[in-house]
Amino acid sequence: MLIQKLDGLYTFSMPDLPKFDLNLLTLFDALHRTRSVTGAAQQLGLSQPATSSALGRMRRQFDDPLFVRTPQGMVPTPLADEIAPAIQDALDTVRRRVMERHTAKPADSARTLRLSINDASGLTVLPRIVSKLQRVAPQWRVETEAAHPDDLPRALEAGEFDLAIGNLYMLGDGTYRQKLLSSNYKVIHRRSHPRLRSALTLHDFLSAEHAVMRRAGGPASLLEQALLKRGQARKIVLSVPQFLLLPPVVAESDLVATVPEHVARAFAGPYQLAVWPLPVPMAELTLYQYWHRRNNADTTSRWVRGLIRQLFTQDQRI
Repeated sequence: MLIQKLDGLYTFSMPDLPKFDLNLLTLFDALHRTRSVTGAAQQLGLSQPATSSALGRMRRQFDDPLFVRTPQGMVPTPLADEIAPAIQDALDTVRRRVMERHTAKPADSARTLRLSINDASGLTVLPRIVSKLQRVAPQWRVETEAAHPDDLPRALEAGEFDLAIGNLYMLGDGTYRQKLLSSNYKVIHRRSHPRLRSALTLHDFLSAEHAVMRRAGGPASLLEQALLKRGQARKIVLSVPQFLLLPPVVAESDLVATVPEHVARAFAGPYQLAVWPLPVPMAELTLYQYWHRRNNADTTSRWVRGLIRQLFTQDQRI
């Protein structure tokens, strides 16, 4: 065994550490504090015979009596006194950095929620999340980024994001998901559009010029796939990378755009937009929260997922 004193602290190492029973360190600490086999047994919840047996193993491990029975109790040997600070430091580190973290309430800690979310989903979801965290966990911070869909599975696995929110059908094995909200798609155009004055028909929709949200290199949208199955197509004259860019463009042109309902609702008043049901049969747009299986059992992850889910239990539509 090698014992050193570095920066005022004792440290020790043993060549056969893999064979050393680290549970004996708690017994050593209890004996050094109580000076009593009975007291140490009570402190650790062990029987006195079990404690005596463990003391025997510890003496063999250290090749030293460690504690000698006297009328004043179990008196530590010089070696025991020398290594006691190092053992106490090690146990205190475990208690402070491992056990206290395990038992600490997530709401009382200072954490960062790393969230992958796009602009359209964030329009409705993010304000609620931030508002709730400020009320129940004021030390938390939130960092958001719209990760590229192709990179998101790797980023979740690597822990670069705690959660992802959206309709991310590219996420498969290794991830869990939980439904938050459902929505429909709506068609928007400026109210003074010269050709669109009444309820939007399928003919109107297909004849119009469209502005669309499309990421470079990304797959065809769900609407494009639905139209393709029907043998139909839109005339697309503008592509932008974010849904939130579409309303101001539509407000200043004769283009139409298809956006999630909550986006249409948010911008209809300020931009003087007409909002119509999408005249193409499509499944609802569902927003989920996604997480990697590495975080599934984590206490903090479970807490924040539950908090987000509760925000939307009474509001299943957007």
